[in-house]
Amino acid sequence: MTHRVGRISIRRTGMVYDVMFAPTGNGEFRIKTEDGLRAFLWGASIPAERIEEAVAALRHDTEHEIPNVVLTLERMSKLGL
Repeated sequence: MTHRVGRISIRRTGMVYDVMFAPTGNGEFRIKTEDGLRAFLWGASIPAERIEEAVAALRHDTEHEIPNVVLTLERMSKLGL
Protein backbone atom coordinates (compact mmCIF):
# COMPACT_ATOMS: atom_id res chain seq x y z
CA MET A 1 0.00 0.00 0.00
CA THR A 2 1.39 3.39 -1.00
CA HIS A 3 1.39 6.14 1.60
CA ARG A 4 1.71 9.89 1.24
CA VAL A 5 3.04 12.17 3.94
CA GLY A 6 1.79 15.72 3.93
CA ARG A 7 -0.39 18.21 5.71
CA ILE A 8 -4.08 18.88 5.86
CA SER A 9 -4.82 22.55 5.24
CA ILE A 10 -8.17 23.91 6.35
CA ARG A 11 -9.60 27.28 5.37
CA ARG A 12 -12.78 28.61 6.99
CA THR A 13 -15.11 31.01 5.22
CA GLY A 14 -17.99 31.81 7.54
CA MET A 15 -19.00 28.37 8.78
CA VAL A 16 -17.83 26.49 5.67
CA TYR A 17 -14.52 24.64 5.67
CA ASP A 18 -12.36 23.90 2.62
CA VAL A 19 -9.97 21.03 3.28
CA MET A 20 -6.95 20.08 1.17
CA PHE A 21 -4.12 17.56 1.47
CA ALA A 22 -0.75 18.89 0.35
CA PRO A 23 1.62 18.41 -1.33
CA THR A 24 0.16 15.45 -3.22
CA GLY A 25 -3.61 15.80 -3.00
CA ASN A 26 -5.63 16.58 -6.09
CA GLY A 27 -8.87 17.69 -4.53
CA GLU A 28 -10.43 20.15 -2.19
CA PHE A 29 -13.29 19.02 0.00
CA ARG A 30 -15.97 21.47 1.20
CA ILE A 31 -17.54 20.80 4.59
CA LYS A 32 -20.52 22.78 5.89
CA THR A 33 -20.44 22.16 9.66
CA GLU A 34 -17.98 21.89 12.53
CA ASP A 35 -19.27 18.37 13.26
CA GLY A 36 -18.76 17.50 9.60
CA LEU A 37 -15.16 18.72 9.86
CA ARG A 38 -14.63 16.55 12.94
CA ALA A 39 -16.05 13.51 11.13
CA PHE A 40 -13.91 14.17 8.06
CA LEU A 41 -10.71 14.49 10.11
CA TRP A 42 -11.61 11.36 12.10
CA GLY A 43 -12.02 9.55 8.77
CA ALA A 44 -8.52 10.71 7.86
CA SER A 45 -7.25 8.98 11.05
CA ILE A 46 -6.36 12.25 12.76
CA PRO A 47 -6.10 11.74 16.55
CA ALA A 48 -8.91 13.28 18.61
CA GLU A 49 -6.65 15.81 20.34
CA ARG A 50 -5.39 17.13 16.99
CA ILE A 51 -8.98 17.37 15.72
CA GLU A 52 -10.03 19.42 18.74
CA GLU A 53 -6.93 21.60 18.39
CA ALA A 54 -7.87 22.33 14.76
CA VAL A 55 -11.53 23.05 15.58
CA ALA A 56 -10.57 25.39 18.43
CA ALA A 57 -8.06 27.24 16.24
CA LEU A 58 -10.60 27.65 13.43
CA ARG A 59 -13.08 29.30 15.77
CA HIS A 60 -10.67 32.27 15.90
CA ASP A 61 -8.56 31.99 12.75
CA THR A 62 -9.58 31.41 9.14
CA GLU A 63 -6.79 28.93 8.40
CA HIS A 64 -5.22 25.97 10.18
CA GLU A 65 -2.78 23.28 9.14
CA ILE A 66 -2.32 19.77 10.53
CA PRO A 67 1.26 18.70 9.69
CA ASN A 68 2.78 15.23 9.38
CA VAL A 69 -0.35 13.44 8.19
CA VAL A 70 0.13 10.00 6.63
CA LEU A 71 -2.61 8.83 4.25
CA THR A 72 -2.82 5.85 1.93
CA LEU A 73 -3.81 6.52 -1.66
CA GLU A 74 -7.00 4.57 -0.99
CA ARG A 75 -7.89 6.75 2.01
CA MET A 76 -7.13 9.92 0.01
CA SER A 77 -9.48 8.72 -2.71
CA LYS A 78 -12.25 7.87 -0.24
CA LEU A 79 -11.92 11.31 1.34
CA GLY A 80 -12.01 13.07 -2.01
CA LEU A 81 -8.47 14.36 -1.64
